Order: sequence, then structure tokens, then C-alpha cells
Amino acid sequence: MWSREKGATCGMKKDSMAAEIRRGMKGVIREKGFGFWFREVFWYHYGKLSLVLLAVLVVVILLIVESAHKERYDFSMVLAADARMTYAFAEELEGVVQNAVGDLNGDGKIQINLQIIDLGDPEHLEANQNLLQVAFAQAENALWIMDEHYSAIYCQREYFDPAANYGFTPDESYDRRISLADAPLIQRLESYIPNDVTLYASICDWTVDGKGKKEWTEAAVRALTAILDAE
Repeated sequence: MWSREKGATCGMKKDSMAAEIRRGMKGVIREKGFGFWFREVFWYHYGKLSLVLLAVLVVVILLIVESAHKERYDFSMVLAADARMTYAFAEELEGVVQNAVGDLNGDGKIQINLQIIDLGDPEHLEANQNLLQVAFAQAENALWIMDEHYSAIYCQREYFDPAANYGFTPDESYDRRISLADAPLIQRLESYIPNDVTLYASICDWTVDGKGKKEWTEAAVRALTAILDAE
């Protein structure tokens, strides 16, 4: 039967054993040196565990450093077409959006994440289509500008919201996109747009799925309004 006396005796024996181990460790270090103790005792018993802990520590440090240097964008949008869109066009477009969106995150800078996906490059078509799917999974992408072909595909799949929900006049073919063909800005930049490419804009409000932020959707409406009005 267990008793307090026996429990106390066991505790004393454990303390005595621990003290003996510590004395043994000190003796080994004195007699054979720290290097021997590290290799033959510590590394033998705790080497693998130490490597795992070190790897975890390195990963944590890298994540902290990456987070500290990660760009904080105010607004994200996608420009995807079955053609190579020029950077001159993208730069003009980004400037209009930048002025319309403003400093959403309050960091004193206005940073726009304009993702250009070239779906007309046969050598990288599969990779770029995968990029498009990744972009659709990112809730911060509230404004989409696409060519006729891809815009029609994702309007049919109802990836976007009805244009009328935000006060825009929808395209005759699909009510989830707005034609940019008659926008003065697009006409002015026509020389920067590949031939036979007609652009359409759509808005995706992720908050209906419990994702994203309402301010991103509101910024998308402001950005699209600015694109339609800009000259």
C-alpha cells in the first residue's frame, strides 16, 4: 500500500539520483573536457532534438524577418488577358487607381498591387492559368480587368457580382461585367493595348463569403469609376 512515508522516500531517492547524475557530469567534464562531454553525452542523448529545435527557431526567425519586410498594399487588382498587356498601359492604369483608392492602410504610402497575367503566352499558358486560379483564391483581389474571352468565362461561372449592384451599366452580353471600350482613358491608351483586345471590368465582393473587407470592395468601386471617368 502506498503511504506518504514511501512517497517521501521515493522522492528523496529521485533527488539523490539527480544529484548523482549532476556530479557525474561535472566529473566527466573535469576529467575529459567539455568537448568529450558534448559529443559523447549531450549530443548522443539530445542531438536530434537539438537539431529539430534549431530548425524550428530558424523558421520562426525567417518568418518574422519576412513579415517585417513584406510590402503592405492598399489595394489589389488583376489585369488578365489572352495577350501581352504592355507595362506602359499598366502604369497608366495603376496611376488612375492609385489616386482613386488612396492610403487605405494608413501607412503614409499608396501601394497598388496590380497583377498582370498573360494568358496568351503558349509557353507559359498552364503556369499562368494556375496563377489566375491562385488570384481568384485571394480575397484582396476585388477589381478584375479581363479580355472578352476570359471575362465571359468567369461571368458565366458567376465569379463576379452584377454590375448594377454598384451603380454601373452592365455589358449587353453579361450583367456581371462593364465594357471599357468607350472609356476615354482606354481609348487614349489604345496604342498600348494589343490589337483586337476588348477589356471588361468586374467587381468581386468577397465579404458575402465571409472573406475580404468591405473597404476593398468600396475601393474597387472608386477605382472602376475613376477608370471610366479618366481622360
